Order: sequence, then C-alpha cells, then structure tokens
Amino acid sequence: MKSYDLEDNIISCILQKNELINELYISIDCFNNPLNRLMLNYFKDFYKQHKTLDLTLMVSSISNKDSQKKLMDYASKLLFLSPSPSLFYEYQEQLEENHKTFLLGQLIDDYKLNKIDKNKLVNSILDIQNKNFISSNNSKKITPEDMINKIRNKDNYINFDRLWRLGTKIKLKKHTVNIIAARPSEGKSALALNIFIDLSKKYKTLFFNLEMTDVELYERMLGIESDIPISKLISPEEDRQDKLAYQSARNIYNLNYEVVHGSQSFQSIKSKIIKEARNEHVIVFIDYVGYVKNKSGQSDKDRIGEITRECNDLTKDYNCTIFLVAQINREGSDKPSMRDLKDSGELEQTADIIILIYDEHPENKSSVKDVKLLIPKCRGGRRNIAINSVYDKTKQKFDFRE
Repeated sequence: MKSYDLEDNIISCILQKNELINELYISIDCFNNPLNRLMLNYFKDFYKQHKTLDLTLMVSSISNKDSQKKLMDYASKLLFLSPSPSLFYEYQEQLEENHKTFLLGQLIDDYKLNKIDKNKLVNSILDIQNKNFISSNNSKKITPEDMINKIRNKDNYINFDRLWRLGTKIKLKKHTVNIIAARPSEGKSALALNIFIDLSKKYKTLFFNLEMTDVELYERMLGIESDIPISKLISPEEDRQDKLAYQSARNIYNLNYEVVHGSQSFQSIKSKIIKEARNEHVIVFIDYVGYVKNKSGQSDKDRIGEITRECNDLTKDYNCTIFLVAQINREGSDKPSMRDLKDSGELEQTADIIILIYDEHPENKSSVKDVKLLIPKCRGGRRNIAINSVYDKTKQKFDFRE
C-alpha cells in the first residue's frame, strides 16, 4: 500500500475511533502528506483539550467559514474510506517501513547526483536503519500530592501467586525490562514458564515462543500446573492422572494469557505488544531474545542490543512489563555473572532485574535438584543475593523455599 493511502487510513481510523490517537506510536515525521501532518497535529491538540474528535464540535470551534468547509471536506473524505480500526497497528508498522524506504531512496538519489560520497551514503543508511520512529510523550509537571501518591502506589509492583517467595525477593515493578538467563538445558525456559503461568492468574500475559514446538510448550505448561511428570500426562497410568491432566488444561485455559508460536521479527513483536497493552497492563515473555529477527546485516551483538533498547522504550511508552530469556555465554560449572550474558552488554545495562540460574552441581544428573537463582542486579530490591529453589525437570516446575 502506498504511503499516502496508509496515512489516510491511519487518520480515518482515528476519526472513527477517537481514542486511537493515544495509540499512535509512530512519529509524525513518517507522514509525508503536508495536509495530513497539519491535520494530525490539529487533531492531537484538539483531543488533548476536549477528549473527543467530534466533527460538529471541531467545526463549531472554527470561526472562519472557509476553514470550516475545508475541515468538513477533509474529514468526510477520510471517513468515507472506512478502513478497519483493528488494522491500525499494521498500518503504522507499514508506514514506518515505507518512510524508511523513502528516506533511503532520497539518499541513493543524492549519491547518484554526487551530492554525497560513498562513506556518507553508508553511514546515513545505517542511521536510518537504526533510527527510532516512535513518537515521544509530552513531559508534564505533577503536583506534590500526585508525586507522593505515585511512589507509594502499591499497584507499581507485580504480585505473584504460588511463587510469592520469589516475588518478595525481587520486588518486580511494572514497566521494566527483566532478564532470565542460564546455560543450555539449565531451565531458563522452564523458569520463564513458571513465572508466566503464575502471573497469568492475576495479569494479562503474552508469551512469544520462538524456541520450542507448540507441543513441547503445552507439555511444560501442563507439567507445571498439574504437578505431574510430563511422561505421566502423555501416558497416564491411573485415572487420577488423566483427570488431573484435563483439570489442569481447563485451569490453564481460564488464565488470561496468549501464546504466539514460531519465528518473529521485532517489528511484529512490537506491534503485538502495543495492541495488547491498549486496555490493561500486559506482562510479556520473549523466549528467547537470541531468536528474534531484526535488521539484516547486523551482528548478534548489535541485533540483541537494539532489541533490548527498543524493549525498554516499549515498557516506558506503553502499559507493559517485559521478560527477555537469554543465554549465558560461558560453559562449565563456574558461577555465572552479568558479564556472561551472551552477545550483548546492553542486556546488563538495560535490565531492571537479572536472574541467573546456577546449577552448582552439573555432574548430578538427578531429575529433581537444588538450584540457585542469582540476582546480580535488582533495582527494586536487594541485589547480589542467591534464592534457593528446587527444579523438577520431569515436571518443568520450580519451587521456592526459605
């Protein structure tokens, strides 16, 4: 779809459903039509003041008859398009990509006309590819009372259910980026799923499953919820196990969650998060960050670094909290640290909480064993602590004790 058509569709969606103007996440710089830019700025100002884009009210607020007619003609033309508001986020995503393509085309034209040299062309292309076209929120000054209420608001923290002991240790705050990391096969996906299921009982949750098959994921979810070894869920030996499997599946079905399977680009992940965070806080799990696709030609370090920074932007601009599952770089039995996070120092720098799974005795091949969760970074609670846990690999279940 051409950029002008996308611009018209986006503004038409806003005129149909006025509150979508608060969900316009792309910068106004992406709109190439000067009239659309002018009108969109006007609509944003008007909505901020009146909390509506009622056409009659807008027209009545304009004294000039000619300007009234231009507004009526403009709005009528866009409303006649009637695009689906459900595609509002897809329109924005495509317009952002079109705008980047437009800017790249301008650069290539300048290079052909010898207006810029090769080095300038290459550097400018990289700048455009890495540029963030998400619009920034306006700053505002709050009253002293509002300031105190904000910092004392218990709703700032996320409450755990079965895993309450973990919750009291890490004091998880909303609007944060958090890391769960481990060496291969030490339970990083299992821990993420334990937290995911636990928080789904109280919050809206979203799990991007980029590593496992859907069957593997559902086996693990049922093992955690039922407290039965996965092998017994697949082939029950007693009626009790069969009944509990079905009851656990029903319990999971009633949770407030969604799972997205398969490979994903970060653009598609971002669009989904923004869409799901419209009406309530959503807690997002990405398993794991190493599999998220981004711009072609990036090194793993640059790719993961950019994804982490953009996740941080999402948590600050939208109503979400994000868990990134990552891999620890070094092998062996030595105690992991933040420096061992694979491919990116950005993970260490950006994360609010980092949880490292530490198996002190990897030579012990028992299916149920004690493991420690190391917390080298924790902005809301104590850091450099170790939390004792029991990991039952047959059920993929973590339990915590004093």
